[in-house]
Amino acid sequence: MKYLLQSWLAICALLFAVGCTKSGEKPGRTLWIYTSLYNHVVQDLDQKLKSKFPDVEIRWYQSGSENVAAKVNSELLGGNTQADLLLTSDPFWYEELKKKGKLLKYTPPTEAKVRAQFLDPDGFYAGVRLPIMVIGYHRDAFSEQEAPKSFNDLLKPTFRDKIAMGSPLESGTAFTSVAVLAKHKGWDYFKKLRENGILVAGGNSAVFGRIETKERPVGIILYENLLAAAAKNPNSRITAVLPSDGVILIPSPVAISATTPHPELAKSVVDFLFSKDAQGAIVSGHMHGLSELSPPLPGAINLSAVLKLAFPWSPEWIQEVYSKRESIKQQFSEIVLD
Repeated sequence: MKYLLQSWLAICALLFAVGCTKSGEKPGRTLWIYTSLYNHVVQDLDQKLKSKFPDVEIRWYQSGSENVAAKVNSELLGGNTQADLLLTSDPFWYEELKKKGKLLKYTPPTEAKVRAQFLDPDGFYAGVRLPIMVIGYHRDAFSEQEAPKSFNDLLKPTFRDKIAMGSPLESGTAFTSVAVLAKHKGWDYFKKLRENGILVAGGNSAVFGRIETKERPVGIILYENLLAAAAKNPNSRITAVLPSDGVILIPSPVAISATTPHPELAKSVVDFLFSKDAQGAIVSGHMHGLSELSPPLPGAINLSAVLKLAFPWSPEWIQEVYSKRESIKQQFSEIVLD
């Protein structure tokens, strides 16, 4: 009997050890965050989360929004996603997940005071940061007087074969930009852009590279890319223009997977992401935070001013675009890419 008891205890200890070390995990809870945030922002948030939740192992999958969506959708086909939290830049994908019952209902803490226009009215996701799409240009190619001041200006002959933008088939932020511009300017706008020789390929990094080399010295690009370049090199020759006919908002949500094994922990992490500390990490990535606890974005126009300049955004707008997402991509492809 004593031998059997000792053997049983040894087996239990072995099983416990194997369970704790599976996939390199340490004993305790593990929380997976799938995100499109920049690497240095992830690293900053990781340190802050480890300090806030010392008994939790935080793990990250970091890639572009479209790649994150592809990974999650693939995992869901197999049953469940490994992700506990989703933190990307494609608000329309969150609507898709919500309608499929893949998200856990939870709203950010009241003290965060996130504007209603950036909250899912049903409480399944909430905007935690706000990238915006603007125009960038190289000052060696155009003077301040010659540079475009609006999206409409990009149709001028001056900018023929000079413009680049990301592909809505590859970039979530480019897709949002296409949806907004098609809504407010019509598809004829894109026909004219094609006639003016716009180059469409890759994401924002590719657009920035083309502006920087002057291959395409004008681009539709994320403001954060231009702010980061200016912070890295005060003598940068690339300048941001906030278009007079509208800045494009790209609210980037956070949501909890419906199948997370740690729902209360996930909610606590969401709460933390809206705190002043975590919002500061987001701001370090040259993006506006969407919590009123967020510090201001250095060197940039403040959030209230951005919202006054921007094309309108609302939960109803997300529903409208979600219902015709594939047709928008198809129409863009036929008009601009074919």
